[in-house]
Amino acid sequence: MSKVRVELGERSYDIFIGQDNLSELGDTIKRSNSYDKVIIITDPLVDDLYGDQVRASIRAAGYKVDTVQIGRGEKHKTLPQAAKIYDKLVELGAHRDTFLVSLGGGVIGDISGFVASTYMRGVSYAQVPTTLLSQVDASIGGKTGVDHPKGKNLIGVFYQPKFVFIDVRALTTLPEKELMTGLAEVIKYGIIDDDDFFKFLEANSHHLNTKAFEEEETLRAALKVWLTIVAESCKIKARVVSQDERESGLRMILNYGHTIGHAIETLTKYEKYTHGEAVAIGMVCAASIAKYMKMLDKESSGRIKDLLDKLGLPTMVERLSAKRIISSLSVDKKIRKGRMQFVLPTHIGKVEIRNNVPLKMVRKVLKEIGCR
Repeated sequence: MSKVRVELGERSYDIFIGQDNLSELGDTIKRSNSYDKVIIITDPLVDDLYGDQVRASIRAAGYKVDTVQIGRGEKHKTLPQAAKIYDKLVELGAHRDTFLVSLGGGVIGDISGFVASTYMRGVSYAQVPTTLLSQVDASIGGKTGVDHPKGKNLIGVFYQPKFVFIDVRALTTLPEKELMTGLAEVIKYGIIDDDDFFKFLEANSHHLNTKAFEEEETLRAALKVWLTIVAESCKIKARVVSQDERESGLRMILNYGHTIGHAIETLTKYEKYTHGEAVAIGMVCAASIAKYMKMLDKESSGRIKDLLDKLGLPTMVERLSAKRIISSLSVDKKIRKGRMQFVLPTHIGKVEIRNNVPLKMVRKVLKEIGCR
C-alpha cells in the first residue's frame, strides 16, 4: 500500500491506497488506537459486496463488530436519517471507545462523519470509500454533513477521520455512471493544480471506463492507471487541506465547478444529475466565464470541455431556468459578504477565486449550456 499524509497537527492522519487490501483494514484499526468495538455504517448494496470481507478483517483483529445499514442515495443524507443512526448506536451500546467505519460512497461518508462528530460529542471513525468520487474527494478533508431542502450540505461540521483506507479494486464493481461521476472530480484536480496530471488523463482516457475491466489484460493495465489517478488526486487534495482545513482561503479552489454544479443538483432534487455530472457542467461554465473575462485562453477552455465530452460527462443541461440557478446561488455556502465566489482557471493547473463576476456574464454562460 502507498500512503499519503494529511498534515493537520494533532488531527493529522494517513490515507492508505492499495489494491485488494481490504483484509488489512482490521489491523489498521488496531494500530490507530485501542477500541472496545467497531460498528460499520453502510448501505445494502455495499454491504453485499464488501461487508463480509470487512467484518472478517475486523474480527480477525480481535474486535466485536456490528453493522448499521441506511438507504442508498442522496435522499437519505438527512437529519431524520442521522437520528435513526443515533438510535441504532444507542441500541448497540456504542460509547466513546467505539470505532465507526464508514463503508461506501460519498453519502455514507458524509452522514457517517456527521454522526461520528456529534454522537457523544465525537467518536473516532475511519473512511473506507468504495466509489471513485469518495476515494478521490469526499473521504478526504473532514467535511461531514447532511442536506437541507434548500441546499446541499448546509448542515455539517469539519471532523477529521482517524484514517482513510482505499482499495481501488472496488472501482471494478461500479456502473459506468458512478465511475464517470468520480472522474469529474479527478479532472478538477488537474485543472486547479497540475497540468501534467491533466495531460496524463488526456493520454489515458481509453482506460477510464468500465469496458477496461472486462478482460484480464485490460483490467491489469486499467488498475495500474487507477492507482496512479487515485494516489495523485489524494496528494493534491491532502496538500490543499493541510494548508487550509476549514475552507477559509486556499481550500476554496477545490470548489471549482461546484458553485453552479451544486445549484443544478439542488434544482433537480439530486435526481437528474449525479454530483460529478453537475460538477462537470459547472466546470464548463466556470471555464467559459474565465474565457469571457479574458483570464483563460480559448484553447484551454476547449481542452476542458473536450476531455469531459470524451469521457462521457455532460456539458449541457435540459429544461433548467437560468433565473432559478442564479437565485439558488444566493444561498450557497460559498457566499462571502453578499458576493458569489467563483473559482476560475487562468490556465490548466492554476485557478483564482473571484467575487466580481457580472451576473449578466453568468446568465450568458448558462444560456450557452442550454438553460432557458
